[in-house]
Amino acid sequence: MVKCYRYTISIIIASFILIFGCSKTKDEGPTAKDYYNKAFHFIDAGFPQEAINLYTLAIEKDPEFLDAYYNRGVVHFTLREYRQALNDFNIVIEKRPDMAIAYASRGSTLEKLGDHYNALKDYKKAAQLGDKDTQAYLRSINIKWD
Repeated sequence: MVKCYRYTISIIIASFILIFGCSKTKDEGPTAKDYYNKAFHFIDAGFPQEAINLYTLAIEKDPEFLDAYYNRGVVHFTLREYRQALNDFNIVIEKRPDMAIAYASRGSTLEKLGDHYNALKDYKKAAQLGDKDTQAYLRSINIKWD
């Protein structure tokens, strides 16, 4: 009988801790980084739209979270949603004009949209900023970026 009583008390205490000790107020909720990290799990599991939704939540929590914009753009690109990808890459470049990979990604997006002139400009900018993959690509097609 004593064992049963101790077991019951333990269950009640554990439940109390779980209910009240781990609950968050509305203000605390998940952080932008929480949403961002969770998005990777959905990408790995093959659910890109859910990842986009989580990146959007991260951006709503922190509008300056440029990695969330960039990664959302990459997912849009892989889904062939080029206009949405372009919008995200534009935001990243506007706020951080030294991010080489954003220029390379925007260049790829512009190329898919048929804007080869501006795509090449972005590839050259990415190469100037030091993006090694873009430099190798431009070398392979004999284009200088200096």
